[in-house]
Amino acid sequence: MAELLEGIRVLELARNVAGPFAGKVMADYGAEVLKVEAPDGDPSRRAGPFLRDEPNAETSALFLHLNTNKQGIALNLADREAQGIVRRLAAEADLVIEDFRPGQLDEWGIGWDALSEGRDDLVFASITPFGQDGPYRDYRASEITLQAMGGPLHLNGTAEREPVKSGGNVAHYHAGLSAAYAMMLARWRVEQGGAGDCIDVAVYEAQMGFRDRRTVYMTATAYVGRSAKRQRPGMRMATGVRPCADGYVNLLAGGGRHFRGVLEMIGRGDLAARPELGLPLLEMPPEFVEEVETAWLTWLLQTPKQEAVAKTQALGVLGGAIFTTADLVNDPHYRGRGVWETIDHPMTGPIEYTGRQLILSDTPKQPSCHAPLLGQHTVEVLVDRLGYAREDLPRLRAAGVI
Repeated sequence: MAELLEGIRVLELARNVAGPFAGKVMADYGAEVLKVEAPDGDPSRRAGPFLRDEPNAETSALFLHLNTNKQGIALNLADREAQGIVRRLAAEADLVIEDFRPGQLDEWGIGWDALSEGRDDLVFASITPFGQDGPYRDYRASEITLQAMGGPLHLNGTAEREPVKSGGNVAHYHAGLSAAYAMMLARWRVEQGGAGDCIDVAVYEAQMGFRDRRTVYMTATAYVGRSAKRQRPGMRMATGVRPCADGYVNLLAGGGRHFRGVLEMIGRGDLAARPELGLPLLEMPPEFVEEVETAWLTWLLQTPKQEAVAKTQALGVLGGAIFTTADLVNDPHYRGRGVWETIDHPMTGPIEYTGRQLILSDTPKQPSCHAPLLGQHTVEVLVDRLGYAREDLPRLRAAGVI
């Protein structure tokens, strides 16, 4: 059976995380994605971790993860002839993804206006930190900047300390996913006989619309005029992150209808019988809260995290273990659902990859192809698709076009 996006052609003029992740989402489900890199490669090739901790542009885990199932060519987009090549490739594409600063592609003659001229079915997505217009348009931004300005960074951590950034590239991955979603909707409209579109994705705005906490708290602030703040540790009795025998758990035990059962389970039925337990949380005497917390921590510190989760989940308590990377790699549930896939790569050999987004009942996922080597498909694309003669290639290399 055909894959979901089989027959869709995507031209990816994007680097680092957000744009390549949008391309990956589509490539992993059957779209034909052609990634265009600068002759010295996508900057993510220089981001670790690397195989055996040896820096190598072909073994960056970030690059390998973000670029499975794509073809890759190397072009110097600042070169006039390379720009002509891009225009020819875009003419064959259904979707184009780019993440250069606002106006950059227009200066090179390969922006939306140029690529959509004479066709109304092109879907074009630009991913930038702050969008194509507005006071922040030309600001540069890093992951932590975008989490700080657009996301819930100010609510992460405790009130006594500075805000804490969420790990990795959360803002950029979310923007990439948002871009892929918008592009698929626009392409669906084209398939129904409508027109394409130019999609302006600002990582900043994608964060502000994130379904985590930002939107909820922004709405609440609009209603009541008060901004949410970080809570002090222990604000909610027996709830939240706590240490246990072999790591940490995040359990929402305290104050709920299941908590009396939890206290019975940990051998403190005497606390479950105390009248203070029936009071609203903020009205409980501090000494009672401290006694409950001490009992809860005493039990947790003697209990492995998976056991603590299993026992409290059996009582109806929400929460789970906080997995380390090693925990997740070896997790029997994760492995049992077939998430892992071994992909062979010329520079790394066979390595397990993960990251599948969906399970489809009638469309089994096809085996993945490794991320392209730098410029791996340049000759194939130029000669076989665009009609260049092989004798032209040394000239193009010498001129810095490819």
